[in-house]
This record gives sequence, structure tokens and C-alpha cells, in this order.
Amino acid sequence: MIAHIRGILISKEPFTLVIEASGTGYEIFSTQAAYEHAPSPGSEYQVFTRFIVREDSQTLYGFATQDERKLFDQVISVSGIGPKTGLAIVSSLGTNALKEAIRTKDLIALTGIPGIGKKTAERLVVELRDKLLKEEVFTSEPGASDSSSAKIRQEALAALVALGYNRGDAEKAIRAVIKEQPQESERLERLIKAALKSV
Repeated sequence: MIAHIRGILISKEPFTLVIEASGTGYEIFSTQAAYEHAPSPGSEYQVFTRFIVREDSQTLYGFATQDERKLFDQVISVSGIGPKTGLAIVSSLGTNALKEAIRTKDLIALTGIPGIGKKTAERLVVELRDKLLKEEVFTSEPGASDSSSAKIRQEALAALVALGYNRGDAEKAIRAVIKEQPQESERLERLIKAALKSV
């Protein structure tokens, strides 16, 4: 397993990087973010990597962050999506926007990715949505790292769903409150009331 490569950037072009480390030049197919963050050739650069071996190829894929690599792993776990398509999916929307599209079942955004049809978009939602909800809906927001804050957000979501609101709409409303009115997210009752205004 090659977790990351740090070395001198020899060349960069959309979306291929060549990094020399310990005398070996590694050709890495990168996401748009990893390419855009890359410095000028001759400078030191590190990318997080995933090394994938197939019958007819051995390929390194590069990512700007560990989170981006993790999302890539999740995307290629979906039936019918290979590494090249997975790289394109992660690159097209970016990590946060892709997660948001999957969590909220935004098929319009997903089918807007070149080469992604409705069936593939639906598989992404079906196979990844619950996993992303459990992992990141509440812990990814600023200030939501402690367990009490996460619990408040989970209880608010449960309350809105119990009131008959669509889960995706409720999640979007709660995140909007957390982002725009963080002070309202500190107490359960206030968070629910603020979310109800935008759900």
C-alpha cells in the first residue's frame, strides 16, 4: 500500500503529475484539486495516493487530502464504477459538493458530471447515502466535533422527520442553520425552531 508520495514535482498537466522521490519518478493520475494545489515543477509536493493493480495495469491515483481519497474509495466501491470514473466523479464536484449531492439525492447535480447517467447517479445515492449520513452529516460542520453538539443535531433531525418533513430537506435546513446562525444550534429547541423556518 502506498499511502502518500512526497518528492520533487517534475511535471504537471491536467490531470497527471510526475513526482520524483528517492530517485524514482512516479506518474500519478490526480484529481482536479490535487492538480490545482500542485506548485511549479521543481518544488516539493506531497499527494495522498491509492495504488490500484489490475490484470493489465498498475496505476497510482493522487488526492489533495485524505478525505478526498476516502471518498474516492467509497465511490469506486459502488457497483459499475471503476477508478478512472471514480476519479472523474470526485474531481467534477469536489469532496464537499459531491457528499452534499449524494446526501440530498441531488440527481441533477450528479448527472451533470460528464459520463454519469441517471442509473449510475441513483446507484451512488442508494449505496453511499446512508454511509455518508452516518459519518459526516453532523460531525463535518464547524463546531460540531463534540458529542453533545452532534447529539443535538441528531435529535433535531429526528424531531423534524417525526413532524413529517422529508429527511433530506430536514438535513439541509439544519446545516443551513448551523452555518448561518451557529448560536441557534447550541440548544435543541432553538435549533428545531430555526430549522422549521427554512425547511
